[in-house]
Amino acid sequence: MIELEYKSEFLEVSYDSENSWVISKWTPNTRYLTIDQYKQEVLVVCQAFIDHKPVFGSLALTQDFYFILDPETQEWLTQQFEGYQPSKSAVVVAQEFVSQLSIEQTVQSMDIIVNYFSNEQEAREWLMNQTKVSEN
Repeated sequence: MIELEYKSEFLEVSYDSENSWVISKWTPNTRYLTIDQYKQEVLVVCQAFIDHKPVFGSLALTQDFYFILDPETQEWLTQQFEGYQPSKSAVVVAQEFVSQLSIEQTVQSMDIIVNYFSNEQEAREWLMNQTKVSEN
């Protein structure tokens, strides 16, 4: 069962209790985000990880993510998730190249398995397969 936990003009955060995933979905309004607003939104996602301790992963829907993460913000983001990020993450890639590149640079410094996908269905299927492998 997927439950919406948070919704703003920039982000929706849900928890899928059946699969033990946190789902973050960024909106096209991210092109108007300020750095302070971005950090507040990230803290909401981090809190979802703290609250639910998802076992099998996270699904990041970044296809409409337009905010560009500078190196300092990338480092800050990594620190926020340290110890809370599940071991696997599926990311639906951002359409905007520079935004996607900044996401990939950020994730590289995290100790997790990440796969990138062009659509949500492929990302969900990969996570489902990872869940089944982990259960065996």
